[in-house]
Amino acid sequence: MKYFQDNSQFIANTTLADSVQTIHARKQLTNLVLSIAQVIVGVALLVLSTHLAVESEIYLNALNQSGLNQYHVFGLLVCTSFFAGILLIAQQVFHHSANGFDEIFHY
Repeated sequence: MKYFQDNSQFIANTTLADSVQTIHARKQLTNLVLSIAQVIVGVALLVLSTHLAVESEIYLNALNQSGLNQYHVFGLLVCTSFFAGILLIAQQVFHHSANGFDEIFHY
């Protein structure tokens, strides 16, 4: 009887450890996917702001003809998208460099 009780406790502990590992793996995968998405959005914002800045003459002519650039919205759009892209990428770089620093000097 003692043999069965010991084995049932071992099975329960093993199942609990497996579920904790599964949850940890899912959390890591979710963090990885979100990090990749954040970097992609940051790069897309940088590309958008660069494209708008390079082709600004065409866009400004169109906006000025229709009177939509009264408050210099175009310049604000370019600057906002550029800084948003930089901040999204910088946030990931700082996050990963802080984690890497902790792993290196863990001892």
